[in-house]
Amino acid sequence: MMDNFLQLMLVCTSMFLQGYAQALITNCSRFACEYSLIEKMINLQNENTKLSERLTALQLLLEGRQTAVSAHVRLSGNTPLSGSARVMYDVEISNIGEAYKFNSGQFTAPFGGVYLLHVTACLGSGGRWMTLNIMDNDKVIGRVFVGDSAYHTCGSETLSLHLDSGDNVWVERVAGSATWLNEDHGWNSFTATLLYAD
Repeated sequence: MMDNFLQLMLVCTSMFLQGYAQALITNCSRFACEYSLIEKMINLQNENTKLSERLTALQLLLEGRQTAVSAHVRLSGNTPLSGSARVMYDVEISNIGEAYKFNSGQFTAPFGGVYLLHVTACLGSGGRWMTLNIMDNDKVIGRVFVGDSAYHTCGSETLSLHLDSGDNVWVERVAGSATWLNEDHGWNSFTATLLYAD
C-alpha cells in the first residue's frame, strides 16, 4: 500500500514539474503562469483524492472478501459401524478449503462463522435401525435416525449453527440394531458449508 502511495506521489510531482517547465518555456505572464500552475495543482489534488478513495474501497473489499469453505464427502461402499464408532467418510466430492480431514474423520472450521451442515445415513432392508450423533467438540448438536421394518431407508439432518475457528465436527454412531451403513440405495454423506464468516 505504501509503494502505491509513493508511486502516486512521484507521478504527481513529475506532472507538476512538467507543467511548471512547460509554463516557463511558453514565456507566459507571471499571472497566467501562476494561474495555470494552481489549476494543475488543484486537478492533481482532486485526482489524488479519487485515487485514494478507490484504493481504500479496494482494500475494504479485499479485507471483507469471504473465503470459500465447503466440504461434501461420502462413504465409498457398505461400511461396518458398531458401538460408538465415528463415521470415516472416504470419498471426496468436494473439499474447498481442505477443512474436512479424512485421517481423523472430522471437519475443522478454518474460520469462525455460520455454517450449514447436512448428514445423510442409509441402511439396507431387514427391520434394523441406527441413530447417529452429529458432534461439535464432544457436544451433540444434531441427530440422525434411520430405520424401517422392511425396506432400504435413509434419514438425514440439516442444521445451521455458529462454529468458532478450530471447532471440530464429526458424525458417530450412538445406538441401534444395525451395524452397517448401506450404500446401495443412497449415499451416506456429510456436507459442511460456510455461509457467513465472522
